Order: sequence, then C-alpha cells, then structure tokens
Amino acid sequence: MPHKRLLIKLKDHGIDEKVLQWIENRLKGRKQRVHVKGFASNWLPVTSGVPQGSGLGPVILIYVNDMDSDLHSWILKFADDTKIFNGIKDKSDCAIVQQDS
Repeated sequence: MPHKRLLIKLKDHGIDEKVLQWIENRLKGRKQRVHVKGFASNWLPVTSGVPQGSGLGPVILIYVNDMDSDLHSWILKFADDTKIFNGIKDKSDCAIVQQDS
C-alpha cells in the first residue's frame, strides 16, 4: 500500500489530523536494501507498506477492506496479505495489473 494513498484513505475515514501526522512521521524516512551472496544493493526509500510489529498493522485493514472494488485483475486476501494477479499476454495486460496495484 503506497503511503500517500493510505494517508488519503485514512483521512477519508475521518482519522484526526494529529493522528494522520503521527502515522505519516512513522512511515517517512525509512530505507531498505537487499543483501545477496555478500553483495548489497543501494539504499532506497520505502514508499509503501508498514513496518512489521510497529503497531500500524491494523491500519492495513482499513486500506484493504474495499480494495477489490473496481479491479480488472483477480485478488486474494488473507488477513493483511493481498495478492493481485492476472494473465499477461501483452504490455496492455501488464498495464492493467499495474493500474490495479
């Protein structure tokens, strides 16, 4: 879940501005990288998701609650895990999945 979309959705649900600011502060400024066989990628900003164990997990449920409306792809949801998928035959199919995610 992209952070910007999450914050907009929380605001639409009536979450107080101070709480929104707190959530935004908890999400911004995070970076990650990948280590594989002794090599590390560059640090990149994290612009989606919430840190595991951060207490923000329940916020995900607000985000995914109506996620399956207006999708052109299939969706599987289990607790806070969501998978969007579709058959890909050409570039336009890729664009559809990207638009849905």
